Amino acid sequence: MDDDTVRFPDPEPKPPNDVFRIRVSYPYVAPEAKGEVLKTIEKGDISSATNAIDKLEDELVKYYKVSSATVCNSGYSALVIALKLARVGVGDEVLIPAFTMVAVANAVLTVGAKPVFVDCAPGGEFNPTATEYGQKLTPQCRALIVTHTYGVPADCLELQQFCKSHDLAFIEDIAEAIGTEYKGQLVGTFGDFACASLYANKTITAGDGGFVLINRPDEGLKERAKSYTNHGFSSRYHFVHFEASGNYKLSGLQAAFVKPAVARIGEVMLDRNRIATLYRRALVGTPGVDLMPVNPYGMDAPWMFGVIVKSKETRTHVRKKLAAAGIETRDYFFPLHLQPMMSKLQNTNLRSLPRSEVLGSRGFYLPTYFGLSDARIQEICEVLKTAVHDQ
Repeated sequence: MDDDTVRFPDPEPKPPNDVFRIRVSYPYVAPEAKGEVLKTIEKGDISSATNAIDKLEDELVKYYKVSSATVCNSGYSALVIALKLARVGVGDEVLIPAFTMVAVANAVLTVGAKPVFVDCAPGGEFNPTATEYGQKLTPQCRALIVTHTYGVPADCLELQQFCKSHDLAFIEDIAEAIGTEYKGQLVGTFGDFACASLYANKTITAGDGGFVLINRPDEGLKERAKSYTNHGFSSRYHFVHFEASGNYKLSGLQAAFVKPAVARIGEVMLDRNRIATLYRRALVGTPGVDLMPVNPYGMDAPWMFGVIVKSKETRTHVRKKLAAAGIETRDYFFPLHLQPMMSKLQNTNLRSLPRSEVLGSRGFYLPTYFGLSDARIQEICEVLKTAVHDQ
């Protein structure tokens, strides 16, 4: 673990007049969304206790072909619910990638378990394989979470078999991989549970929100999931609570807004493929720039398109140049095992995970959203290449 990777990322670069001309992301809004929201308002179906929720959940079940779906208010909430469904709690450990968003670790800590951080696979890959997970396996491990980071799928069948062999609950976090395919099958349909975010920068959005997919044929799991979204309320006794839980409900308005987008996920993914293709054509072979991995199992349609440069200093320089041109970017995830919050936790193994550290110190992603024009992609690439050359 060298000094370059241990140091925190540099502060976010500022654009002229604090306004970006080209944002790093922009929400996808289905053409039918406005009409659906207005109908929901007219019917008064605006709360979480209306059939607007049922309609969205039915649409998700239809799209993913799973046993059931339960919507909630964030991807973090979805993870908490999935962990509770898997009966993960105090004294348990959960294998999670180090190179991912902090919500994953926070969810594990919320249920009283310990996150065990796992490095990425070699070769610039974003996800661990069964080999990396196996190196961190302990007798206390009860679950494994994979995050299909930035929309590049992990080897789902390999991890599915690994979890079966070691009696682990297999949880897929598909927040960045809604619509991503692995060998012709949607990610999120391999694990016991899958969790997604419906935040504004995701493939489809409710503004904020999330959902849990259940792949086990246990009818009781759906009722438990619904209960966990609402303080542990039960359908039989209104004010009798058998398990403690939080308030993770999604509103009817949010459900109505995002529902028509589910049927258009394929359209959004085709556009992501167009964007990735254009970035790769413009940037391939650029000295000092490595491109993010291609989906080895299906269409190359990442949630965000990213690059890696030769050093943290180069990243800072290039991002500042892009910001000066009014182009917004984001650093890759700062690895979870290096987060200040983790150093304060007792009994947390914070050994070096060098591959995650390299990605977290040198990588960043470029504007990626539905409808981003070819001309703007070309402009972004030209500014980036000039900045790298200058450095």
